[in-house]
Amino acid sequence: MDYQEAMAYIEQLNKKGISLGLERMEALLQYLDNPQNDLRIIHVAGTNGKGSVCAFIESALQQAGLRIGRYISPSVYDYLERFQINGVYMDTQTFSILLSDVQVACAQMEQHGLELPTAFEVETAIAFLYFKQVKCDYVLLEVGMGGRLDSTNVITHPVLSVITSISMDHTGMLGNTLGEIAAEKAGIIKESCPVVLAWQKPEAMNVLLEKCKECHIEPIIADPLQQYDPEWNIYGQSFSYKDWKQVHIGLIGQYQQMNAIVALEALWVIQEWEPLLDDDAIRQGLLNARWPGRFEVILHKPLLIVDGAHNPAGAQALVDTIKYIPKEDYAKCWLLMGVFADKEYKKIGQIMSDCSDTLICFKPSGDRGLKADKLAETMQQYYSNVIIEENAATAIKYVLEHASDGDMIISFGSLSTIKMVEDAVAFWEVAHNV
Repeated sequence: MDYQEAMAYIEQLNKKGISLGLERMEALLQYLDNPQNDLRIIHVAGTNGKGSVCAFIESALQQAGLRIGRYISPSVYDYLERFQINGVYMDTQTFSILLSDVQVACAQMEQHGLELPTAFEVETAIAFLYFKQVKCDYVLLEVGMGGRLDSTNVITHPVLSVITSISMDHTGMLGNTLGEIAAEKAGIIKESCPVVLAWQKPEAMNVLLEKCKECHIEPIIADPLQQYDPEWNIYGQSFSYKDWKQVHIGLIGQYQQMNAIVALEALWVIQEWEPLLDDDAIRQGLLNARWPGRFEVILHKPLLIVDGAHNPAGAQALVDTIKYIPKEDYAKCWLLMGVFADKEYKKIGQIMSDCSDTLICFKPSGDRGLKADKLAETMQQYYSNVIIEENAATAIKYVLEHASDGDMIISFGSLSTIKMVEDAVAFWEVAHNV
């Protein structure tokens, strides 16, 4: 099949929606000779910070001269972004060939009366085949949702498991309490496999520690109390942690310091068996790491920042970073919000109202996008000035026509809107010869 036919097949599978469970995935991989068993996998779960932690780890391992596969979800810029080797996306021909192989396995499943896999399960199988084919040294494997029943959790012996910050999200699928959600994330912890944990609220941490105890593991915990001498500005930041002085990172969200600490602990574990990963590679890797759409500056006059905050914890982390910017550095703060209808958008908007009294509402593309007028109606109680725009492009047009060069604009609410906002800004710059 060609790439167009391949994407049509994926779209057809997408109609099945999300269906957690490992049975379909295990059956599919059996027909593909279990490629995941030949990979050295670093498995990463969590509510917020997965992508950033993986970006730090990937960058350091690349700096050491290693070939790193990375499987991410969702993608921001391009569908094939989710399958990467050292930051390079899979090409369309390779994807089409690998999907053909997986499609044959799906047909065999159907012949034997087995339930067909979901789109995410097919994509995960393609990732395993791809990373085996190109002989990756390590694979950074991000959990899609939860952990225990996520299709990535078919792996039995990761070289390392990492759990980032846990908060309330996907409650309809994962549970209604922090403890229930943590139990799902803890499902990636395996017997006798090393584990690095981000610092958690007690309700979540207790669940994770109990799971580690069951698996006879002494977890390594990234401890924010051992971080000191933090420095931050809009261009970068640094901190010291344990015996390491002045660790510099290029990701500028203040919350990235905690993500970098988690990555440091993970890299120190890997360093125990990986001779190519020296201290210089770790330091340079943390500095070079890039992860789009996480407090990313895309315009300087006015200052326009995009951030993928799409749950209350992410919104609070974003607010905490904005508060680091002195108020005298900008005349006015404008907020742009496009969010999915199944998110806690009321709480997200309420948290963000600490930064501004002006909110521009727009609808993300796709069926999950919350209509702008519905969002605006909900936000009237938190903002004195609520503006409705049809989409990201019209929202950007409006704010850039009304904001002054000394203002600050923050766009947030969904990772899916990042490319739309960036494209709209690029169009604006061309149209106005910026």
